[in-house]
This record gives sequence, structure tokens and C-alpha cells, in this order.
Amino acid sequence: MLYLELIGAFFLTGGTILALRPAAARLGLMDLPGGRKIHASATPMVGGVGIFTGIVCMTLLSPALITNFAPLLTLSALVLFIGTLDDALGLTVRTRFTGHVLIALSMAVVAEVQLQSLGELVSSTSIGLGGLAIPMTVFATVGVINAINMADGIDGLSGGLSIVTLGLIAAVALLAGRMELVSFIAIIVCSILAFLTLNFRRPWKLQAMVYLGDAGSTMLGFILAWLLIDVSQGENALITPVYALWFLALPLYDTVNLLIRRPLSDHSPFKPGNDHLHHCLLQRGFSVEQVVLILTASALLLGLIGFAGYLIDARESWMFALFMFGFALYFYFSDWLNPAHQTAKQES
Repeated sequence: MLYLELIGAFFLTGGTILALRPAAARLGLMDLPGGRKIHASATPMVGGVGIFTGIVCMTLLSPALITNFAPLLTLSALVLFIGTLDDALGLTVRTRFTGHVLIALSMAVVAEVQLQSLGELVSSTSIGLGGLAIPMTVFATVGVINAINMADGIDGLSGGLSIVTLGLIAAVALLAGRMELVSFIAIIVCSILAFLTLNFRRPWKLQAMVYLGDAGSTMLGFILAWLLIDVSQGENALITPVYALWFLALPLYDTVNLLIRRPLSDHSPFKPGNDHLHHCLLQRGFSVEQVVLILTASALLLGLIGFAGYLIDARESWMFALFMFGFALYFYFSDWLNPAHQTAKQES
């Protein structure tokens, strides 16, 4: 029964993480303090491996689930492997990017999960991608992977944002009677929750026991990209593409914002920095817990706006215009929130 699988996912994930913690130092999977990092002590980065173990083991118990989601889990394992190498050895941006592109290409060509249409974003005519379907799938997938990875800067944020998106996908799947998808997502959420119980700070424990690492955040990003594309494309689509944007709105806003702002400041958009929204809020004096709560709640609010549009069958072009208006507001206020930008303006 599903509830046993959910309990199993939670405890297997937690148990795997606790078992791997002692070996993390020997494997080079320790996040060391210093530089732009805000934690005070070396922390194991084995959360992603624990989450994946819980998901795979519980999915294997259901023939229906493993039949439907084996390709997703197989490619997710490759993303996890690249991320683990990155955590241990520090891969170059080019190496990571090449690996993610090849995996996204496999997703589009071999698994045939493709972004074939953008929907009716600007008119009543659907925008088909035709020959651009595969490159656009790769672009979107790599973009989502990096959006979730970029959010992995403070305890609990990537996990919380992922749960919001997964919950919204599960809601539309439930309404459509896609119970196998609901069950699979429930297993993923329980595995993430197990990680969060060890990761998130509490009054009696001010330091996380474990981090996702690039392995975990990129794996979650890939899973989200796959599911969002899968449920928004083809004859059996559950949502139109514009709602996929809404369900992942906050990470997309933050990523695109930095892709625009960093080159304008002569900085590489791929170089880590302290200009993400969560960093800006921390610099404004909010605690880690407050920032995670604010951003997760904001992501949920944006996602619920999209979900409401889905429920009332709003015109896609209107929802896209509203999405872009939201980004314009985000672009303006993110600059206002960034103390470094404000200081530079005052000095100029």
C-alpha cells in the first residue's frame, strides 16, 4: 500500500543519509566553510544520494511505477553521478554543462520527452517548435537544473521550492486521475522531507547535519524539468506550458534575473555569487529560517496563481502576460533589495 511506501521512502532516505555521513570526509563530499559560504563547520554533502536511494528503492516495489518512471530514474542517476563528482572533485563549468546537455539530449531523443509546443502564449494560435523541439528541450532542461542548483545556497531552500513545484504537479495529476504520477511524486516528497529533517535548522540545532550538494540539487532540478515537460506536452498533457512556468516561477525569476544582471556588471552568469534573492534577504538582516519561509511561501503563492488560472481555464496569453509582469516586478525589487547594487548607485 502507498502509505507503507511513503513511510519507507522517509526512513530509508534518512537512514541512508545518516549511514553515509561518516564516510563523506573520506569521499571528499564535505562542504567546507569560508569565502561566500555562511556555515561555520564542514558539512557532509550526501543528501542527494540519500534522496535518490529512497526514491529508487520505493519505486522498485511498484511494477507500475518502475515501468513508467525507469527512464527518468536512469537519467537522474547520471545527473546525480555528475553532481557527486563535482562535489568531490570540483568539475569545471564546461564539464558540468556538457554532461547536463548530453543527459537532456538523451531525455529528448531516447526517452522522447520533448518540449514540442509553447502553447498559446501570445495569441490564440499554438506555437509549435517543429525542428527546434530538441534544442529547446535541452535548453529548458539545463535551465531548470541550474535554477534549482542556484537556489541551493541556504538550508532547506532547494528542497522547499522543489516540494512546492511537485505538489502543484501532483494536484493537477490528481484532478486528472493520474494516480501513478501522484504516487511517484508522493514518494519523492517524502524522501525530500526526510532530508529536510536533517538539513533544516532548529532552535536546538543551529547547524545543518547534511547538505544536498550539487548532486542533490541538480538531480531535483532534472526531475522537475522532466515532469514539467512531460505533463505539459502531447495529446495527454495535463496542463499547458504557461502553467509549467508558474509552477516554477520563483526559481526561474531568480535565474533569469541574474542571467541579465551579471553580464551588465561584467560578471559571468555562471560564476557563483552572493546576488541571489536569498543572499540579498540575508544581507538585509533576515535569518536563514525567515528567508526560507519567505521564499517558499512566495513560490507557493506564485504557483497557486498559476493553479487558479488552470482551474478557471484562463487564456494562456493572459497568464503569460501576468507571468511576465510578475518578472518585471521581481527584476525591479531584486535590485532594490540588493545592498551592493544600492551602494554602487549611491557612489555613482
